Amino acid sequence: MEKILVYELFGNLAVSDEDGEILHANIEKALSGDSKVIVDFNNVEVVLTQFLNSAIATLYEKHDSDELKQRLVITGLKSTDSLRKVIARAKTFYADEKKVAEFIDKEQIYG
Repeated sequence: MEKILVYELFGNLAVSDEDGEILHANIEKALSGDSKVIVDFNNVEVVLTQFLNSAIATLYEKHDSDELKQRLVITGLKSTDSLRKVIARAKTFYADEKKVAEFIDKEQIYG
């Protein structure tokens, strides 16, 4: 099991897209192994949606929901409301994106 401490990376503010991308890269690296990954937000006072979009939502582009449910644990958030919304939007977005790509390939629109 690998644990990523958000506070150690960014202090008590998790707010920017850029920092979210850094966390995303850390999570992807950890997911490349076989173990569970814990992302710990303890001691982080402010977590903005844009950070969560860059860090967490983008995981759904390469990983399906079942895999992330099994292997990714997010702890220490003061509120999970924003996280739940970000995940719900990501699931919808990436599912629709895959359907559009499949349609384009099937219909050979560009060739």
